[in-house]
Amino acid sequence: MKRVLFVDDEPRVLDGLKRMLYPLRNEWRMAFVTSGREALELLEQSDYEVLVTDLRMPEMSGVELLAKVVSRHPQVVRMVLSGTADQEIAVRSATLAHQYLVKPCDAATIRATVGRAFSLRVMLDDPALKQLISGLHNLPSVPSLYLRLMEVLRSLDVSPKEVAEVVSQDIGMTAKVLQMANSALFGIQRQITDPTQAVIYLGPEMVRQLVLVASAFSAFQPKSLRHFSIERLQIHSLAVGGLARRIAQSLELSPAALDYAFVGGLLHDVGKLLLACNYPERYDEAMRHASEEGVLDRIAEVQTFGTTHAEVGAYLLWLWALPDPITEIVLRHHEFPADPAAVYSPSVAVHVADALGNGGFDPDAVACLTAVGLGEKLAGWQRSSRETRLGRGSHVEAHPVCGR
Repeated sequence: MKRVLFVDDEPRVLDGLKRMLYPLRNEWRMAFVTSGREALELLEQSDYEVLVTDLRMPEMSGVELLAKVVSRHPQVVRMVLSGTADQEIAVRSATLAHQYLVKPCDAATIRATVGRAFSLRVMLDDPALKQLISGLHNLPSVPSLYLRLMEVLRSLDVSPKEVAEVVSQDIGMTAKVLQMANSALFGIQRQITDPTQAVIYLGPEMVRQLVLVASAFSAFQPKSLRHFSIERLQIHSLAVGGLARRIAQSLELSPAALDYAFVGGLLHDVGKLLLACNYPERYDEAMRHASEEGVLDRIAEVQTFGTTHAEVGAYLLWLWALPDPITEIVLRHHEFPADPAAVYSPSVAVHVADALGNGGFDPDAVACLTAVGLGEKLAGWQRSSRETRLGRGSHVEAHPVCGR
């Protein structure tokens, strides 16, 4: 049975949760405690999969509890259920929690949010990978971009646009800023999918706190990886995002879909970043095998990790509450839809941009695009890919393909 632990120092709140969630008693085994100390004791005794905690509590705050859980029980999915609007507390919790719910919260919302966490965890069979991804609260950044952002944020009169220009060039920065902008703790009423809009909404001061105080981003410290380069991954990802947006424009998709295409393209290989930076030796060996044996990267990943970078990346982005369309793009970016009607989508825009960037394209996809009258557009997309010199991958010379 699925196990959920609720923590709140107000007994009346816990009683309300018990009554509200009583119909789920046959699906979830739930525990309700009034302190962080009790929560840690229960976590030591039983394998809880999800923790839902308030932030403002005496003795041990929700932020302190979250930090201890990250350290001691990284496999636990961490959620906040709070009514606090304190900016400093919100920033600190944003680097520790995966999801945010605001009081008062109805049973349907709690059930949907926690239930989705359970459903997505089945994507990864490897307990070590589940623990790794659930325990992450930041992503590494290219050193040059990280230092540039630090320099920009030191300026007292920096504009949101200047900050966004740096953020939107980096996988880790983009994911974290979007996570914060879409957090329920900040009370926004709509989803934000554009990194520039996210920075404008949060403001340079909030981003400054996130980076300098909460240390949400970290500079990537390259190890002896012969078959992986984060700089090349960044180049490829940014180029895929840019081309995917242009493809979406040529398909006359909505403004929201254009944002999905760009961000989905930028983040489509975020799973590679996770695997390479946390399992450098194993990932380097997998990429060496892919190069020498001539197999797709994702095949080598399955042989080594039991899953692909697409699933790893999608799982993390969902934990970070990025909009579902972006998570879906990352999960499906290797797939071309069987239904011709589904061709007009940001997911297909990213798939095509990634395929063109890797120098190869599925003949069945070409036939499908031609059948729906997009054959001429494909030729234009190919020219655009060549003209912009789309990044050709994250690996060193021996294996140039990045997104396969």
